[in-house]
Amino acid sequence: MRLIAAALLTPRWEPLAPRVVGPGEVRVQTRLSALSVASELSVLRGGPFPSALGYQTLGTVTEVGPGVTLPVGARVVTTLGHAAWGVHGASRVIPVPDDVSDRAALSVILAEETAKGLRRVRPGPRERVLVAGAGLLGLLSVFNLTRAGVRDVSVIEPRADRQALARQFGAREVYAPAEAPRDAFDVGVECSAAPAGFATLLGALKPRGRCVVLSDGNWGALTLPPDFHRKELSVVASSDGEDYAAHARWWWPRVHPVLEALYPLTVAATDLPGLYATLDRPDRPVSVLVDWQRTIRP
Repeated sequence: MRLIAAALLTPRWEPLAPRVVGPGEVRVQTRLSALSVASELSVLRGGPFPSALGYQTLGTVTEVGPGVTLPVGARVVTTLGHAAWGVHGASRVIPVPDDVSDRAALSVILAEETAKGLRRVRPGPRERVLVAGAGLLGLLSVFNLTRAGVRDVSVIEPRADRQALARQFGAREVYAPAEAPRDAFDVGVECSAAPAGFATLLGALKPRGRCVVLSDGNWGALTLPPDFHRKELSVVASSDGEDYAAHARWWWPRVHPVLEALYPLTVAATDLPGLYATLDRPDRPVSVLVDWQRTIRP
């Protein structure tokens, strides 16, 4: 089975069609998947319908086709989403080192997607960087930036629990939205998914500052405030990653137990469709881990 957005606010399981494993392919049985809450809610609220939900998955290789060197039993990360199994090109799955936990390994997909966005603005090690929002994208942006040697990374975040997480992930300063200094930062990273957060971020940038928008499941339209023109700012967007395997090679030696804090809630896959209705609220978790080993697999 796999989970799809069948219609407005209607997640639904659908059966998976039988699939033969061909040359250069592997079958992966899902062990864990993880939600990107804002992105998945935006699909359920706005389509297109039908659409598959989710894209962060960890599983075990159960079958390999001709020409594949990856062994049966290998633990891998894929972009399958919320599905019991999938068949992939072997070059598109990411083997997980033995010393990396399942929960930490799941972070590698969005880690590359945030890293790709950061490459669009190329913050220097001595530049001041401000991240708006300490959700999944924001926290991974902080982790990427600080582990890449950027020394001065700060965060705007209204929730006290997420402010504490931002500090754990490496933020030097954490501001409530009303406290963010103006005209103080060289680079901005928009992960708040909120029009007010985006405006505050642009207000905090120096003249001719650079900003990348990573959030896509936005809670309203992101519009350009007067600061954009007054300070001649540059704003670019970034979406999917470019090379997940390449970023994984950089990521694995830097994995830290703090990454497991991205998933404060675990549910069985059978409980997933009913979960979405509880997530459209201000106290939603950063992400949710879906345990497929607690689920009968049709």
